[in-house]
Amino acid sequence: MSSSVAARAVPGPFRLTRFRAILFIVLLWAGIYLPGLGSLQLQHEEPRRALPALHMLASGDWLVPRVGSDPYLRKPPLLNWLIALSCKLFGRPSEWAVRLPSALATLALAIAIVALGGGRWLGSEGGLVAGIFFLTNITMVENGRLAELEAMYVALTGIALVLWMTAWRLGLASWQLWLLPVPFLALGMLTKGPTHLIFYYGVILPVLVLGRDTRSLFHPAHCISLAVILGAMLCWAIPCSLAVNSHEPVGVWRFWWYQLASRATGESNENFSLLKWLLNGPQTLKNYLPWTLLLPILWRRQTIARLAEVANSRPRDLALFRGARWGMVATTIVMVLLPNGSPRYIYPLIVVPCLLLGRALTVEGGLGSPAWLPKIWSRVNLVLLTIVTGGIFAMPIVARGDRWIFLWTCLVAILAWCVWVFTLAKSARRRGLIRFVTESPLTGHAITSAAATALAMMVFALVIVPRIDSAKARRPREVAAAFREALPAGAQLWVLEDQYRPFWYYLEPNVRYFHRLADLPPDAGFILVPMVQSRYFLQDPGPRTVPWTLIKYAVDSENRRFDLLGRDTN
Repeated sequence: MSSSVAARAVPGPFRLTRFRAILFIVLLWAGIYLPGLGSLQLQHEEPRRALPALHMLASGDWLVPRVGSDPYLRKPPLLNWLIALSCKLFGRPSEWAVRLPSALATLALAIAIVALGGGRWLGSEGGLVAGIFFLTNITMVENGRLAELEAMYVALTGIALVLWMTAWRLGLASWQLWLLPVPFLALGMLTKGPTHLIFYYGVILPVLVLGRDTRSLFHPAHCISLAVILGAMLCWAIPCSLAVNSHEPVGVWRFWWYQLASRATGESNENFSLLKWLLNGPQTLKNYLPWTLLLPILWRRQTIARLAEVANSRPRDLALFRGARWGMVATTIVMVLLPNGSPRYIYPLIVVPCLLLGRALTVEGGLGSPAWLPKIWSRVNLVLLTIVTGGIFAMPIVARGDRWIFLWTCLVAILAWCVWVFTLAKSARRRGLIRFVTESPLTGHAITSAAATALAMMVFALVIVPRIDSAKARRPREVAAAFREALPAGAQLWVLEDQYRPFWYYLEPNVRYFHRLADLPPDAGFILVPMVQSRYFLQDPGPRTVPWTLIKYAVDSENRRFDLLGRDTN
């Protein structure tokens, strides 16, 4: 009797449907990506993404993104627009509002994997496994919780790939095949430029070659799709270049071209490092951990044999699997070999191994996977759950009387108990205790791994994140607060715009920027400058004879000192 027949023989079992798979994915996403999302201050490049959004809200200029007063043209503005809308929706800027668009983009791709790939190609179990692998690899856990471009970039490229692969596998008409992914590819152009097309075509071209369907590339729908994708970029780029420099907009386009070409030619500002270049390959594999360890399954003969048996009814299945597999590898190698390549350039391909593993591990109830995998995976899950449970029991100890931590501990403990019940019942096959039936035993192990990850993130957000944030000295918020406390209420602060600083975000609002002493208006009473320039301002007060005096200084996280200078403007 097959596993599916056995499953139906159980009275009233809980069958995994697409809706239930999507519901589980949403709950998993909430457990991993929402806890502590707004706890840590903005860091690294995050303020650079948020500052243009604050400028858009304050000035009403949504066309030209700016950091300080200067146009910031290294990246298109889609993420800035979304951050601005999020801040407006929540009523004020906050770390939560700034990072929420990235988290929601991650959720959107996870749902697309389950709803589209799971419903039309992978099946409910395969889609669920693929969605779990996507949400729980270290690259997405890190970047999906940051106000950075990567999560949005990965999501838009990934949704386009899922749409195209599903449409091609079903043999839909060329108009649907090429036009369904267009909105997401167009938005991808407004996120990070046209580089996402490298990954898009890097995957679909081998599929078309192996599927003997390259003629579809010459269909008018494909040409129209490219025109729409390029047109979306031009609709913003042309008026933006005119607004930045109406006398010589070509100069703006030259800058954009340099930004694209420098990555491939090694002419960027980054110095070439042989050691860093040699490590690109291993670091690329690290980005998909812990599921990197399962990638060899995609090349097992038994897996391909099982897929070939299933593909007898649908010949495109095997071509899709093989083409996406080789396209993923070839594109990764090309990007890694770039002189100034980086493992983060490969992020848009993360969705591909998730889909392929979801298919390989669940085809015919998981019969194409190695026999030893369920046993090892089960033991690993038990170790993970034991570690997480220990962390849960330690939460009241570190809470120090915090009743909210205690309440959260109770909730997380209940969830952990449910996971333990599911895991042990699945191992013992006691269906009377938990009536969850899946054709592939690996699906149950993937669910357990996902639940353990969510529990670990909850413990991390409640216990570890607050201590990480408080342990960092001279953080951007504290640096900005030190200067704000030294200023009179409502005072206008002028900041020397020599180089971007993360604490600028926490100085907003009521901040103006200048480049030279001559740019300051006569009534400017307070300026913030690096220490290396403050001596010049102290010696030369400018058009006014009233000298500047040092009011306050602070040192940022990069050990750079900044001086707040003031003078009487009355």
